Amino acid sequence: MGVHCEINLFKPQDGAFTPGSTVSGIIKYAVDEETVFNKITLSLKGNGLLILSDERRRRRDNRIHTYRNSEKYVDIENVLHHSDKSVPVPIGAYEFPFNFTLPQCIPPSLKYYTRNVSYVIRCNIKYYISIKFDRPGLFKFAKKMKKEITVVSGIKPRLPMEPTIYGEQKKLFQLFTRKPSIVNIKANIESCVIAPGRTVQLNYEVFNQTNLNLKGVETKLVEIYTFTTRGQRKIKMSQDVKDTDSKSGAITSGNSSNMGLSINLPSDIGSLEYSNLVSRDYFVHITAEIPFPHINATLKVPLQIGDMNDPNLENVDDPPPSYWEVMAEDMKQDGDGEGDDDDDDDNASSEKS
Repeated sequence: MGVHCEINLFKPQDGAFTPGSTVSGIIKYAVDEETVFNKITLSLKGNGLLILSDERRRRRDNRIHTYRNSEKYVDIENVLHHSDKSVPVPIGAYEFPFNFTLPQCIPPSLKYYTRNVSYVIRCNIKYYISIKFDRPGLFKFAKKMKKEITVVSGIKPRLPMEPTIYGEQKKLFQLFTRKPSIVNIKANIESCVIAPGRTVQLNYEVFNQTNLNLKGVETKLVEIYTFTTRGQRKIKMSQDVKDTDSKSGAITSGNSSNMGLSINLPSDIGSLEYSNLVSRDYFVHITAEIPFPHINATLKVPLQIGDMNDPNLENVDDPPPSYWEVMAEDMKQDGDGEGDDDDDDDNASSEKS
């Protein structure tokens, strides 16, 4: 089939489109011989695809177990030519301008691949302009051409945007004592919603109410991907964000440490929302290092990183339970019995300050 096609996009200055923006350009095609087309269709499409292979089960029973999921974010068609008759399109060059509007609540473009001892994960979110030339006849295959576009998406605030206190309490099991042995971590953050490239500001305090000396306190920013397959199987993959870690000194028994923390966010990171396949979330981890055999106490302060899609959107979610209410309840329980084991009684909470 003698069809030659070209898709010319009018790109934004930074090369990326945003939800609600217009994708426009000119489609040009040339026919070098008279050809019958049933339909010529120009489309804007956006799709997500997740493929997850379980390496653990493959090693166990020598079979590859693959889980999938997919979803559609946008599918808009514009029919340039339609004919039910065998009327050929004359030889010549043709040109059509086009305009498509992206939906508001869509995830950003994504190309993700990772492999470890447990899983192989591929997850792609793609948006593209496509043109399709349909010809009549059973064995006349359609000719297709597409051009991918990059979409960057913002966030809808669901976390507190005012100063908020988060807390974590770790109860240690220790022999030969009825006195509660507790490590408390409290953090006060200015806002949990922040734009890329800005600075996260928080203060934290660690109370060492044990007869042990804590080895130190480590802080870092952690990125967590959560993948969801068609059967609602959820797999999390986490990694530390480069150059965001720090460490303070030891805290002796019965003492506390109060520190300020500033984390400069990289400009190329951001939360991923509006997808049922994948999410990307961020947490500030504040970890009190407890001597072996006890498990460390970690407070995870959630962040939403990104530009707000609509600055007039309000956070309508209820705030987390009061930190001090949880602390008071735990102290009340401590008076009724002995300390609890490490793994069973981690409590987390937050309150607005």
